[in-house]
Amino acid sequence: MQFALAKTISILFHPLFLITYVTLYFLWLNPYEFGVNDGSDQMPFLFLVLFSTVVIPGLAVVMMRFLGLVKSLEMKERHDRIFPYIITGIFYIWLATNVMKSSQAPRDYVAFILGAAIALFLAFLINNFSKVSAHAVGMGGLIAFFAIQLIIFHSPPIYLSFSNGAFWVIPLLVILMLVILITGLVCSSRLVLGAHTHTELYQGILIGILGNFASLLFI
Repeated sequence: MQFALAKTISILFHPLFLITYVTLYFLWLNPYEFGVNDGSDQMPFLFLVLFSTVVIPGLAVVMMRFLGLVKSLEMKERHDRIFPYIITGIFYIWLATNVMKSSQAPRDYVAFILGAAIALFLAFLINNFSKVSAHAVGMGGLIAFFAIQLIIFHSPPIYLSFSNGAFWVIPLLVILMLVILITGLVCSSRLVLGAHTHTELYQGILIGILGNFASLLFI
């Protein structure tokens, strides 16, 4: 039961999904982000993000497994992560370059995408010497994203409205605390699965945080 739960959490918060989650977050807060004039116009951009950060990197890893370039899809060995990091990094940089060129993309979203690319590059460099948890890198980036939203961009709280006219106001600090809690669950899951050590997880979180704060220097 514990192993199955840890596996489920690891899949739900796989690092490849996090950019899509953050994109959905922005589009949910404001359906007209990224310069669209109608809610249905969100879908092409969302599919672009999903295709470039989930589908292609995922298929690339499957092909590498088929060709014997990686020993397993879980990439437990440090050397198995080299080519997947390169492929994923290429598409992260491509996406970051395109959103940076766009005058419609929100600056905090651009900062997150660029931060994810920087963090992936740092993880790739360190992976040549020491194994790093990609899950922790992703969650560290998510923590940094909401911290930046709160401290630097002074983003407003989240409003949840209901059909009966009632609404909830959720302060961004609460969201940040929730993300920190989820990060703890994800890291605990990686320990339960025996995928990483405490040091590899701490390194990953630090890399994710540094990558996102470093991206602010370019925005």
